[in-house]
Amino acid sequence: EANHLLMQEKLPAVRWVGGVELELLAIATGGRIVPRFQELSEAKLGKAGKVREISFGTTKDRMLVIEECANSKAVTIFVRGG
Repeated sequence: EANHLLMQEKLPAVRWVGGVELELLAIATGGRIVPRFQELSEAKLGKAGKVREISFGTTKDRMLVIEECANSKAVTIFVRGG
């Protein structure tokens, strides 16, 4: 699996990101979307300063936070009510 091969090279990968979110991540990080692992190259990798997962709420919902992207001009405000 591609995630395993990337982790062996100390390159964290995220599974199951799709649609608009994947395109926005590529734009923000300067990366390219590749359909097959064999087409991956250093030139197609994006860059981010921090990638972290946070959990919140009583159900421990999880959210991936990607920060310090070179091309990002967006801010996310997360509001949750109970």
